[in-house]
Amino acid sequence: MHDTPSMALFQQLFEANRDKIFRFACKLVGDTSRAQEITQQCFIKLWENMHKVQEGQDVFPLLFVYVKHIVIDETRRLYREKQHLAQLSSQQPVTEAYEDDHSLMRKEFEQQLKKLIEKMPEQRKQVYQLSREHGQSHKEIAAQLSLSPATVRNHLNLALQYIRREILTHYDMESK
Repeated sequence: MHDTPSMALFQQLFEANRDKIFRFACKLVGDTSRAQEITQQCFIKLWENMHKVQEGQDVFPLLFVYVKHIVIDETRRLYREKQHLAQLSSQQPVTEAYEDDHSLMRKEFEQQLKKLIEKMPEQRKQVYQLSREHGQSHKEIAAQLSLSPATVRNHLNLALQYIRREILTHYDMESK
């Protein structure tokens, strides 16, 4: 899949559609930072599906659908998080037994997360740790590791997708 013709075709499609996709994402979300991340996710999805793309094919309609789905999924996720936070804030104070259970579950989760982080490729693990454990920005990480900010975002997105997928599998939960 990582042969030169696929890479060349992807590069050509990326250059031809990047600005249009970014403008469309920006129009949908009204935030250039989020639009950049959505654009990147869109092209990651395209790269993952390059085997389905024919040379000379107009991929803009496909990219358009990818962007719509990414925005819809993100909006649903944010809505669920807000509802969950609202529900938590309206509940009665927790009992000691609940706090003990919560503490045990948190410890188990943290152990599982550490195992997953250790399994990541070294550079992805460094990017994740610098971002999530040390609170560094994409630019700071990029400068420290001699990477581009886009590469940092890509590593972080892949790390988060991997963690989410593995946690859902480990705890036998459905992806919603």
